[in-house]
Amino acid sequence: MSDLAQSHLNAAVERAEKVQVSVSTTAGLYPEEGYQEIPPHQKVSVVLKAAAHALHLTSTDGWLVTVSDDGGLRQVDPTRSYLENHLQGRVELDWGPPEGGGG
Repeated sequence: MSDLAQSHLNAAVERAEKVQVSVSTTAGLYPEEGYQEIPPHQKVSVVLKAAAHALHLTSTDGWLVTVSDDGGLRQVDPTRSYLENHLQGRVELDWGPPEGGGG
């Protein structure tokens, strides 16, 4: 295989492996439309930081990240990568303060 063909193959594999991510908050969506392609080895916190900046969020301490899956809602650890959180393909992160208790 030529170097050019190998380069094209490597680029295609890298694109296929990327995770398509959107973040939903009470302040809006990030990105505003569609999804952001992110390497699977990147920590989830990187996109959350970008979302906070884009949406002008000032205090996100204590916020939780969840995703919907077959079993309902599942919490995501933002200090871990998408791979470590078992996230792949198209991922819609829901990020916000924990639900208040009640009685």
